[in-house]
Amino acid sequence: MSNIHPTAIIDPSAKIDPSTVVGPYTVIGADVQIGKNNHIGPFCVIENTTMGDNNELIASCFVGVKPQDLSYKDEHTRVVMGNGNKIRECVTIHRSTFVDKPTKLGDNNLLMANSHLAHDVQMGNNCIIANSTGIAGHVIIEDRVVMSGMVGVHQFSRVGTMAMISGGAMIPVDVPPYCIAQGERAKLVGLNIIGLRRSGMDRSAMLEIKRAYKLMFRSGKRLEEAMAELEAAPHCKEVQHLIDFCRASERGVMAAKKSMREDSDE
Repeated sequence: MSNIHPTAIIDPSAKIDPSTVVGPYTVIGADVQIGKNNHIGPFCVIENTTMGDNNELIASCFVGVKPQDLSYKDEHTRVVMGNGNKIRECVTIHRSTFVDKPTKLGDNNLLMANSHLAHDVQMGNNCIIANSTGIAGHVIIEDRVVMSGMVGVHQFSRVGTMAMISGGAMIPVDVPPYCIAQGERAKLVGLNIIGLRRSGMDRSAMLEIKRAYKLMFRSGKRLEEAMAELEAAPHCKEVQHLIDFCRASERGVMAAKKSMREDSDE
């Protein structure tokens, strides 16, 4: 195949669309399926992976290699990657520990240099993960999440849609949708207003989210009491998603920083 560099090592069983480019010294193992118009740069290692179309792996990426999990016993597990992802240099994406649920990366995500997706992570679409951020095993990341550099996310935690995590934050519990988390042991410091605007969300929905945030995290009421109050009145689907996310939490929901001033409507 003319798009595969002669120094690349490809397992005979790997299925690679002829339109995909494979760079020098890359190793592609068995049980790999790669779709159309992908660009795989030099020195990458890809194992046990199903990859969609139009993904770009810059260089020295490791995708689908064994999980860093002592319970893993060489089971036949894998990574499933969607379309249009940009995977920068030295990113690691490990395959799952369990056969029935692969590590999953959706569409149009950007993983910057040296970031890490551990085994069994479930990532949605249109997320940005900045340099040297580590996402531990079994973490769930919903759509349009932004994580700054050197963030650490504890295993089994969840990060809700359109949440934003500031640089250097440690995330030990669930970050609710639409919120900003900040601090070494992160707390909520407000809503991701810019992200909501950029998403094209209706202003009335944004105002409902703002009211829900204040009631749930700034009013002093118990979280369950605040959610019940919200559900007793008409509310938009975005607020319902916020409520459902918090109700589903197993690790606990991140609290607001006590000294934080309330958000502006503007």
